[in-house]
Amino acid sequence: MFKIRATSRLTDSDLRNKGLQHLGESSGWDYFVLPHDENATTFREALETYRRSAQGKSVFELIDDIEPYGPEDRRGPGIESDQALTFPLLVDVHLWPASTGMEARERLAAVRTLLREQELAADEQPAFLLVRASVDEATLDELLLVSAVERVRVPPSPYLSPSDWIGPSALDAVEQPPSRSGVVGVIDDGVLTGHPLLQGLVDGFEVPAERAWQPPTQHGTMVAGLAAYGDFESALGDGAPLPSPIRVIAARVVEDSTGYGAATFPTATPEHRILEAAIREIVRRGARVINISLADRSRYAGPHVDHRTEMLDQLARELDAVIITASGNVGEALLPDVEHLHSGHPDHLMSDECRVAEPAIAANCLTVGSVARSSQGAHPDGDTPPQLRAVAEVDQVSPFSRSGPGFRPKGSVKPDLVHYGGNLVSQARLSQRTLSNTNVGVAAISLGFPDLFHASSGTSLAAPRVARIAAVVRDEYPEASANLTRALVGLSARVPTPHKTTSTAKAAEVAKHLGLVGYGLPDERRAVESLQHRVVMTFDGDIETDTSVIHPIPVPEEFAAGKSDRTIAIALAYDPPTRRFRREYLAGRMRIDLYRAFDLDELRAIMARQPTNADKLNLPSDRRRVQHLKPSTNAVRFSTLQVRRWHASAATSLDPNDGETYYLVVTHVSEPWSELAEPGYNRQRYGLAVELEDRERQQINILERVRARLRAIV
Repeated sequence: MFKIRATSRLTDSDLRNKGLQHLGESSGWDYFVLPHDENATTFREALETYRRSAQGKSVFELIDDIEPYGPEDRRGPGIESDQALTFPLLVDVHLWPASTGMEARERLAAVRTLLREQELAADEQPAFLLVRASVDEATLDELLLVSAVERVRVPPSPYLSPSDWIGPSALDAVEQPPSRSGVVGVIDDGVLTGHPLLQGLVDGFEVPAERAWQPPTQHGTMVAGLAAYGDFESALGDGAPLPSPIRVIAARVVEDSTGYGAATFPTATPEHRILEAAIREIVRRGARVINISLADRSRYAGPHVDHRTEMLDQLARELDAVIITASGNVGEALLPDVEHLHSGHPDHLMSDECRVAEPAIAANCLTVGSVARSSQGAHPDGDTPPQLRAVAEVDQVSPFSRSGPGFRPKGSVKPDLVHYGGNLVSQARLSQRTLSNTNVGVAAISLGFPDLFHASSGTSLAAPRVARIAAVVRDEYPEASANLTRALVGLSARVPTPHKTTSTAKAAEVAKHLGLVGYGLPDERRAVESLQHRVVMTFDGDIETDTSVIHPIPVPEEFAAGKSDRTIAIALAYDPPTRRFRREYLAGRMRIDLYRAFDLDELRAIMARQPTNADKLNLPSDRRRVQHLKPSTNAVRFSTLQVRRWHASAATSLDPNDGETYYLVVTHVSEPWSELAEPGYNRQRYGLAVELEDRERQQINILERVRARLRAIV
């Protein structure tokens, strides 16, 4: 067995033509085997021909490295070589997927010859070969040498064991903690206000009010629970108190009229009018953060956004409200077959059919997708048999989460953010595998009835977690605008590990992960706090249209000097007027550029000479203009939330000689038709948040040094 590192993706036919059998791929590597001696001869002959005449360069010139696939490659989580192991050790032995039943039996036999009575259970379907066993040290060493073995790992466990929260005993484990200030609006199905953990927290109403409504589904209560608390799994798993809940203003606008769990707007009134009435009433009752976990079943297809989307964008601007929408879910009919879903995830989400659904395409709103918190399915009693296979890894995008781009094919980031919304699990049943989005080992947990908690999966359950964070920000900073709130929530986000790209990643790879998880997973504490080694500076105001504003950014010498794991991050949020029948949906666009080692008067003169079209700016191209902010300007050019980071890890990344003040230039450009969208559109509101963080030298008090520098600038 061998592994290949290639400069671009090799196809199965590329490898097959050289006598190689493709087994799988991971980040940076393709895995293959020479199944027979004659194939090895074919490969050697092809390689020799390439050396002599360059014939076959379409494959060989793509190959950077070929290495044997050995024991260290087969060590998975829990049995890494630097870990102290205790035997007997419970392990899952993953075999390379087989294409036929005979091939599967041969590979299983190679492993079972070593295991004998140590085997406990197995998944014998060809594409999902796995044997669970309790092994001694000698057997483990032998397994790591078997070519049929892909990897050996300790069995994964659910983030939260179902036995910790299912059943009446959960009532004894939790109680409603004292609430904290803050309020969030929820537009959904009905909410069970009598739930023990919602008592006194929910102020509800219906639109229309005079209707005789059907009994509510679980959906509204689950969404409201997560909007109030933000998280249940951590407390249920660790035995810690629940987070202090905030108040919920719940508007019921949908019901399950068929009895099959499909929520619909029950009246002939257009949906956008129902949503508008609910939003205005929620704001009147005191909430300026509103969650809408209701999305179309099909993707946004254009050419124009619909009335709901434009209405949400207009109301977000008019009411200074943060509106959070769920990106929508990819239905099972759009998923590939189970085998390819497991092996190819998350590539299926990049198809046009999996694009974000309306109204989540809304530009001035925060759109939220889903990532998985758990990668191990389970039965209600806590059993985790090997036949249960989760599709997504921990913190990887959920297989049902819709992806970007937004309303524009390029430059419109959607979803903006992600949070925990569950996973899909396949289970072997005879010769078939079935998918479940409610498996209790991987699903999102929230409040339900008749049991205290209920489990399900969907972006609907990721969005209210972000809504809770935004509501806490607005409560902590009551003078903050919706724009600044969005900027702070966005700045708090971190890209989940499975979706991080290297500095040398190709643009297509970066765009892929930006379309899957946006700017990442936000954190409530980071959204509201500065720390000694991490300081956040903010601006909340407006700009004259078609002009630029220069913001001085203090960069202390101690932060700039030496080598460390440092970042400068910038989040810009603005809320332009919109017009759905115009080719350019946004009436105005904004961009950010970061400069260093500049004289302020010189920079002012350069910006004063710039054309009014932001796409034709004649900006400095030397090191004084920081050009390593990620994502790129073009990647976010049509996004009203832009979160960009500069990772300065090398000693030469920052230079104290550049001075202790950098300059952030914010530029606005309006569309020619902007007066039609909003007469008198001559100023644009925006919120700005800038973060300096040194993750390595946490003893440096950046916060105090920035405060001193700001006093000097003022």
